[in-house]
Amino acid sequence: MTPKDFLASLNHITIAVIDDTGRPWAVPVTLTKYHAGTVEWFSKKDAVHSKAIAANEEVMLTAFATKESEVGEFGLYARARAKKALNMPGVARYRAEIYEAWYTDASHKKVQINIEDL
Repeated sequence: MTPKDFLASLNHITIAVIDDTGRPWAVPVTLTKYHAGTVEWFSKKDAVHSKAIAANEEVMLTAFATKESEVGEFGLYARARAKKALNMPGVARYRAEIYEAWYTDASHKKVQINIEDL
């Protein structure tokens, strides 16, 4: 499995941010789109992670599959810049563009991903 294939297979990804008190916060979101190193999702604008993105676009994305899953053991870890892509009443579509990423598989070795390969 390639990192690109893994990203394309995901329904959810975890977004980690720093909240307005300076503490880490992570939350899974349902992905609505993945294309060329960019992921999108909908969130309420008053959610902790949405407020954090408004203050600081830097986020960490993580996703993994266990060895029992269809894809086998695989993890993805990415630094990205997130922003609102579409503003609606109470909700927004957010887009995160990955600029640095790594994966691990059953070997448990951290491997850097060439962003152009996403």
